[in-house]
Amino acid sequence: AEETTVHWHGLRVPNAMDGVPHLTQPPIAPGESFLYEFDCPDAGTYWYHPHQRSFEQVGRGLSGALIVEEATPPDIDRDVTWVLSDWRLLKDASISGDFGHMRDISHNGRIGNTVTVNGQVRESFAVRAGERIRLRLINAANARIFGLDFGGHAPLIVARDGQPVAPHEPEGGRVVLGPAARVD
Repeated sequence: AEETTVHWHGLRVPNAMDGVPHLTQPPIAPGESFLYEFDCPDAGTYWYHPHQRSFEQVGRGLSGALIVEEATPPDIDRDVTWVLSDWRLLKDASISGDFGHMRDISHNGRIGNTVTVNGQVRESFAVRAGERIRLRLINAANARIFGLDFGGHAPLIVARDGQPVAPHEPEGGRVVLGPAARVD
């Protein structure tokens, strides 16, 4: 029941489609609509989120992955997307409503007490021996930096923020994603 917009994080879009309230478009009022129209010229891993009260709207889960597929996909067995986030939950597992608290503003964002993958607390992820997986990682957390250790596996980074890079092992074997970052 509040205004919102949609920002397409990392995509090259016309300025009028960028979703920045009061700059590229008026906020979308409750019950109203806005048609975002653009082409996606670049294959890659992207995400969308609001720029209107994003500290709360993203903190309540208003975001998602946007995958633009290649004309010729790589030789993989499985393509998996993980949207990483954290949530500040109360004892009853509801979302804490203390958004915009001065403590968070003065400390560069809201750190949650529960980490999720695609909105769920995961304890494991099944893989098959020899399986080639493209794992698309998106950090949708407001302030948390994720450092992922793949426990004995040897991941190769092939893209950052939607752009291909020369395949390389992550420094120290740990894949690090700051807020809003993407790594394949």
